[in-house]
Amino acid sequence: MKVILPFRGELGLKLYWHVPAVHAIAGPKVVYVERGERALYPSARGHIEVERREDDDRRNHYHRDQDFVDQTEAAARERFGGDAEYLRPDQKWPRERFVPQPATCADVECDVVVCPRRRNYGAEKNWPEWFDFTERLVAEGVSVFAGGVADSSYHVPCKRAWEYDRPLDATIEAMHAAKVVVATDAGLAHLAVLCGRPLLMITHGRGLVAPGPVIDEQGQHMEDRYWPVKMERYKEGNHTGSWIRLLEGAWYDPALVLRETMERVR
Repeated sequence: MKVILPFRGELGLKLYWHVPAVHAIAGPKVVYVERGERALYPSARGHIEVERREDDDRRNHYHRDQDFVDQTEAAARERFGGDAEYLRPDQKWPRERFVPQPATCADVECDVVVCPRRRNYGAEKNWPEWFDFTERLVAEGVSVFAGGVADSSYHVPCKRAWEYDRPLDATIEAMHAAKVVVATDAGLAHLAVLCGRPLLMITHGRGLVAPGPVIDEQGQHMEDRYWPVKMERYKEGNHTGSWIRLLEGAWYDPALVLRETMERVR
């Protein structure tokens, strides 16, 4: 038996490397998951849910959550014994992708999924037009659903995943129902690609993640502007060959985002 210890990192990196690395592990396995994330580990024989980490504390490696992971491993060893193998995958491990399906059904129907990221960490990557953009879509008669969770999202004027008991399941179900997913370069964009759904990605200038500046977690100014979207990660993750379009220059042009979204809805 292989026991996969919990990775409570940022969603985009979780979807890019941890989820497919766990899926590629052969043989029987039990995965420790944050509450509501069973859909991301469908090949596990069992899932053990752990406390969800607050968004402000999320980072990209196991060692950034060291105490919790060590405590979880100690409890797991008592539960499963010395014959089990206790694993902390890393980014060098082989990866295998799949199309996630919701573990629970929320009966979600929509035309468009919006991904209104609003994080304190990397706040310059928050697109400030999400509320008005969503309001315009609704005024056009479009059925809109917001994916994500409450602590890292703008509260836009439509149905929202965090109003459901299992926000991730509701988000996945909505993505499968929608004609297009609209996002910035963030975790839910990677989820859309994993699900094989059409994706419009809002960027600044010629495909930059955001205008900037880049501020680190200590509040220090690192760079004046953001880097280009790392499309190689999306291409690697695009195992279904789904449609992805970068909306260049759209950061300050919400009318462009609206037009392109409506083209996919009609």
